[in-house]
Amino acid sequence: MKIVQQSIWPVSVFGLGFLLLVIGLSGVANIQETRRIHEQILAAEDNYRQVERLVEAIHSDISRVAVLRRDRLLDQDGSTAEYPPQLSALRSKIETYLARLRVLRLQQDGEGFERVESALRGYLNTAAAEFQQNPTPQTRSALIQNGLESQNMTILTIAEELGKLNEANFEMRRQALNASVRVLQNDIAETILTALILGTVIAGASVFRISTLEKQSAREQKATEQAEQRLRHLSQQLVSSQEQERKALSRELHDEIGQLLTALRMELGNLERARTAASEDTDPHLEQAKKLAESTLRTTRDIAMGLRPAMLDVLGLGPALEWQAREFTRRYRIPIQLEIEGDIKDVPDPHRTYLYRIVQEGLTNCARHAQAKNIRVSLEDANGQLTACVEDDGVGFDQHGGVVQGLGLLGMAERVRELRGNISIQSQPGKGTRIAVTLPFHQETAAEPGSTSSS
Repeated sequence: MKIVQQSIWPVSVFGLGFLLLVIGLSGVANIQETRRIHEQILAAEDNYRQVERLVEAIHSDISRVAVLRRDRLLDQDGSTAEYPPQLSALRSKIETYLARLRVLRLQQDGEGFERVESALRGYLNTAAAEFQQNPTPQTRSALIQNGLESQNMTILTIAEELGKLNEANFEMRRQALNASVRVLQNDIAETILTALILGTVIAGASVFRISTLEKQSAREQKATEQAEQRLRHLSQQLVSSQEQERKALSRELHDEIGQLLTALRMELGNLERARTAASEDTDPHLEQAKKLAESTLRTTRDIAMGLRPAMLDVLGLGPALEWQAREFTRRYRIPIQLEIEGDIKDVPDPHRTYLYRIVQEGLTNCARHAQAKNIRVSLEDANGQLTACVEDDGVGFDQHGGVVQGLGLLGMAERVRELRGNISIQSQPGKGTRIAVTLPFHQETAAEPGSTSSS
């Protein structure tokens, strides 16, 4: 089973980077906006203080104009030539103050300021017109009685109007600053909300991925533990199989060859005694000794053929499989249908050896476990591939999710994997077993170093 590894770190890095970029840019923008609002606050306060100072200066100079008008009316000597220059100087200062107020934009629409400016100029024009006249004693007395109160009212009205304009200008700036503060608060709230949403998405994706990895790790750990258990079991099977092979070989040597050699020795002893006794015929003993020697040789050849048949190297894979099928049928009384198609004379040694062992292992499993009545073995060379198949009609087995459990089947899979082939094992309880092996093969294929196996 091929596991596709999925990594979340690029997405997480991108998400975190994007989140940090959003927070950083928003932070820089908010800092700049905060600095701008602070500068506006300082500018509004400075503007308010400048306007306040100019208003006080205008109020002071208008009061001085009123004092000049009063002093001129109260001057009994009639020397009024000194007052017009003083009035002109005060008027020039007031005009300068008005120009500075106009630059400071005392009111956005300008209507209130123009009204105050018009009243102030009207007052100065009235004073200038008075200074151009030489009032009589009666006129002076009337002006003193009626004009001072109206002058004071005019000065107070102008001063109050200028103060109101300054307050209105400051209030207008304060409202603008409040609007900027609200915009800044909204920007900060949007930044926090965006950061929370992105953080939640990234955290959710990370938690989901971590949870998935933990589950996958748990599954892999369980699979590893099961693999370790199977490995220990297979190791025990391997040791047991080796011991069984040694016992079988020892039993063959002891029971077959050992007994035959013992009988041969006894016959040779009988032959020796018969030769000593001139009256006894030696021919039967000699004939029996020959039979025992031939039987011993045949048994030795059978054992050697079971380990690795010489015909596999001399005659090729086809004759070796035919001999294997005949010997299997003779030993286990189970008929085998052998089918060989294609030219398999030039099969390389690794392919030849592995296919022989795979078929041998398949037949051994049939004899030990399948309880089969019929077996079919096929070998085909077609389209640059060698295909071997062993089928039986035995009891079958449960594959446990497709996992190869037995040592023999595992050996098959390892041999096939070494030659970069494919193996398919299909079995169900009561429906027999089918083992199919496909190996890549070309006529010019050379044996790989160290790939020959005689196991």
